[in-house]
Amino acid sequence: MSWVGVDHVHETGRWVRAMRFVVTQIGARRGYAVPVILEQAGVLERFYTDLAGNVGWGKWLVRLGPLLGLKSAAARLAGRRVPESIKAKTVTLDGPTFWFACNRRLCPADAAARFREQLRWSRSLGWAIGRRGFGAATHVYSLMGECGPVPGAAKQAGLTIVTEVYISLSTERILAQEQRTYPEWEPVPADLDSVRREFPDEAQLLTQTDIAVCPSEVVRRDLEENFGFSSERGVVVPYGVDSRWLTLPSYPVAGRVLFVGTAGLRKGIHYVGMAAEQLRAKGRRYDFRVAGEVARRVADQPACRDLTFLGRVRRDRIQAEYASADVFVLPSLAEGSAEATYEALAMGLPVITTAAAGSVVRHEIEGYIVPERDPAALARAIEQVVENRQSRATLALAARERARDFTLDRYRERLVSAVQGFKP
Repeated sequence: MSWVGVDHVHETGRWVRAMRFVVTQIGARRGYAVPVILEQAGVLERFYTDLAGNVGWGKWLVRLGPLLGLKSAAARLAGRRVPESIKAKTVTLDGPTFWFACNRRLCPADAAARFREQLRWSRSLGWAIGRRGFGAATHVYSLMGECGPVPGAAKQAGLTIVTEVYISLSTERILAQEQRTYPEWEPVPADLDSVRREFPDEAQLLTQTDIAVCPSEVVRRDLEENFGFSSERGVVVPYGVDSRWLTLPSYPVAGRVLFVGTAGLRKGIHYVGMAAEQLRAKGRRYDFRVAGEVARRVADQPACRDLTFLGRVRRDRIQAEYASADVFVLPSLAEGSAEATYEALAMGLPVITTAAAGSVVRHEIEGYIVPERDPAALARAIEQVVENRQSRATLALAARERARDFTLDRYRERLVSAVQGFKP
């Protein structure tokens, strides 16, 4: 793949401006993969982010935080390090982030108030980026419209707006419906739309977006069918897993069922509990293990009595959970493309999930795709994998082979290929 590293190139008899990207991203999502990939391709102009442990105020907070009584915050920030390859082009928005942290401590605990404070922060980040400018950029690449005013300012400057829509935009509606159905599991949702209307920039995510980068066809189709976003403006770029996972040994314990992720309604933890109940009623006492954060009210639900909650498992320990599992389950109601499914495939685990998870799993090849909200179908699929060892072995081999086409290197190639098609 060839990239132009100069300001202008000659194309069909005319001089055109070379492609350059400003990336805006809050947090260290996927290890800052997008700006790193664009820098490797020679097209990164500038990278804006909030706080990082080795840039700007963040590096001082890491050093002085423990002395100021902020030991846990400093420890978390220490793990958020901008890669050396993009440090010189990174601008951290320390001031707005500092004030957001202070205001967050003072604002009421209700969901609407916290969401309003989040949007105020997003707006202030956008204003800060606008003041610093876009340099020689031709494109802005943002994640889900973070830093609200940026797309509008970039449009006025004549830039092309690329938005990574990393989760289905219908998620909020789908989750709200589930919370109303199961109010004893999670609180009935606050009216966030009324808060969102206070911030006009938030309503411009799709109207300002020229190109949507989607991790799965599920997300792209949701944009088209539910938000009127034309299909030709969406490009699907699946994620990937570190290829080192492909070399790790596995030692599956028969009947051990693994779920990885926040144990909430969106990821279908209640349906995992229901499936476990149905299997126990048949005499199938499998070992259901849940690795991820869980609220006490969820863990205490009667339907969860057959689940073992491990809590949040450190990254250096989660591989052992995958290695000892017999089958991986994730009956999500809404995702982008659940990265845990990539990890499970790389470990040679048969995966049982839903179409809504946006995974690259193929039905009856690397696992099973079951309908959303169907604990009986989930239970049948789990039983099929556990009890049919020959079939399980075939699925496991196919899973690891499938993962070879969805490594970080392949993700990089696919993203670069997609970006090459974006015209200044």
